[in-house]
Amino acid sequence: MARLPILLVEDHASVRETTADVLREGGYDVAEVEDAFAALAFLRENDVSAVILDVYMPGMDGLVLLDHLDDPPPIALLTGHEYDKEVMARRAKVLLYLQKPVSPEDLLKAAERLVRSPDEFSNTPRDEASSVHQMFDDA
Repeated sequence: MARLPILLVEDHASVRETTADVLREGGYDVAEVEDAFAALAFLRENDVSAVILDVYMPGMDGLVLLDHLDDPPPIALLTGHEYDKEVMARRAKVLLYLQKPVSPEDLLKAAERLVRSPDEFSNTPRDEASSVHQMFDDA
């Protein structure tokens, strides 16, 4: 059975292209969109294995998009900013937090974590895997 794609939501074209290239080289199918509006439309029409979501984007940001998702797939928030209370308030819908710049190795480890079946990570409380660094320390 073919694996569903990872949806990559990133407004900066160069970051989106580089991230998608790393994921594809790692063997993942990737669907790319440049903003939260396009992501919401894509998610209404398509199934995905996971979402890698930029937090701060023009128009609707990633945090508002999270508010629109009732039963989201595993999500990693991708940001170049420090985590603030607004980001952490969405913690229940987020499996991982990735701090830009993300190394190719850490990105691929995060992708592997995101696409695992729910049974494989359901025994790990989200606060135990809330950051990519903590997740890798535990592995």
